[in-house]
Amino acid sequence: MNATGVVSRGEPRASHITSDPQTFVAYVPWGVGLLCAVVYRARGHDVCGWWVGAVGSEYQTAFFKLENYYARYENAFYATRGGDLYGGWVYDYDAEPPLLDKPVRVDDALCHDLEHVQYVFAQEWLTFPGDPAAEPELARYRAAELAHQGINIRYDRLNHLDKSEPTWTHLSAQLDVNIISRLMRDWPLDCRTLAVR
Repeated sequence: MNATGVVSRGEPRASHITSDPQTFVAYVPWGVGLLCAVVYRARGHDVCGWWVGAVGSEYQTAFFKLENYYARYENAFYATRGGDLYGGWVYDYDAEPPLLDKPVRVDDALCHDLEHVQYVFAQEWLTFPGDPAAEPELARYRAAELAHQGINIRYDRLNHLDKSEPTWTHLSAQLDVNIISRLMRDWPLDCRTLAVR
């Protein structure tokens, strides 16, 4: 483990692995608004999940897999193109360039599991353009003079964020910050240097 508490490649991983979905949300109230939202769960030696986050003035989503994350050596950091699980893993953010020559098939059971985890998380935490609740949510953000975009945290969930820093965050109880740090190191989102505790 290095000085910032992040496990680097080749070092043993944490022994407190949980298969329950874990969540991380970052919001900049007087800036971009939703910076990123992540849900993941452990599956054997792998960590699989979904993210949405700011890339410039737009938002990008993807499913991801940190292959063999809990093994001695991680193999790959796979991601889909947007929400297209059935198109396979098309990026390996550990490779240069990250776009794979040929997509790696995603197991059907994993597809269903990831779709379910993402759906439950999004219903609990987020609103998207076209959602029936989107307009009333935007009105609440405007009234509070808080940053908002097309994709937002459900207004009532803002009370679940730690507001002690300029970027408000939520970390679920058993979240492994090493996983979030690992994702941030190579993912394409703007949220790259946020210090997670």
